[in-house]
Amino acid sequence: MTVAERLREAPPRTWLFVPALRAPEWIPKAIAAGTDAIIVDLEDATAPNEKERAREVVRALVLGERQRPWIFIRANAAPPDALEADLHAAVEAGARGVVIPKVERPDEIARVVRLLEAAEAARRRRLRLDHRTAILPMTETARGVLNALAVADAHERVVGLGFGGEDLSADLGIARSRDVSELATARSLVALAAAAAGVAAVDTPWMDLRDPEGAGREAAMARKLGFAGKFVIHPAQVGPVNAAFTPSDAEVARARGIVDAFDRAVASGSGIAVHEGRMIDRPIVVAARRVLARAGLGAGGPTDG
Repeated sequence: MTVAERLREAPPRTWLFVPALRAPEWIPKAIAAGTDAIIVDLEDATAPNEKERAREVVRALVLGERQRPWIFIRANAAPPDALEADLHAAVEAGARGVVIPKVERPDEIARVVRLLEAAEAARRRRLRLDHRTAILPMTETARGVLNALAVADAHERVVGLGFGGEDLSADLGIARSRDVSELATARSLVALAAAAAGVAAVDTPWMDLRDPEGAGREAAMARKLGFAGKFVIHPAQVGPVNAAFTPSDAEVARARGIVDAFDRAVASGSGIAVHEGRMIDRPIVVAARRVLARAGLGAGGPTDG
């Protein structure tokens, strides 16, 4: 199973940002916090005059072929030479994926794929190691929201859509409130696009560092909209957000019952089963298997082999 397939099957609940220049010391802290994924940030968390030094730090990470949590690199979308340099650094480090800011059109994903393929080919010749880097596009402009499905469908490497509320608020020329109610339509469109493409929707960060529980409350709301995870900007937010996206014991028990009943029906030659007096078919089973996959993350989850 490829990295992209694994990430689609069991998407991370939490994606914790760490600044690229501090990555060697902050990655262990992020792991200790229990995050499912780490984003080493070459974009907003790195000053313009520090970009090349930050790339050197990323290239030197040597992340290895087995990763838990998943480690992604957030690249700079512009200028073009910065994007190429960032993607090469990510591949050189062995990152499992890249986060691409402000994606608005599918042809931008096609360009990222071409650059990744060139970097991966060079690494394969040198190290005889082969893996395909996953892509998480950020949906954080009005055009990006309206084109979200086309972006999510652009390539099999795309594993999700990240929703960026801060940049979208700036693009719309509005002030973002604490409950982000003014972005409700955009949020729902991103979740719908991700679901239609069969990838995860990742919610915008909770910006109040003084209220980590608020991140959990917002994550619970995002889960009801169809989001699979959330960006987090402080280790204290990891626990509340993980809890919000982790199925309860009752949800897990019901999902196991559905899957078991369906498997018994299939074994007996039927495509339809009954569980607790209700008919269940394949769409219900797909949702139940997704619940069990998410419960597996909470139990320590899959590792990248």
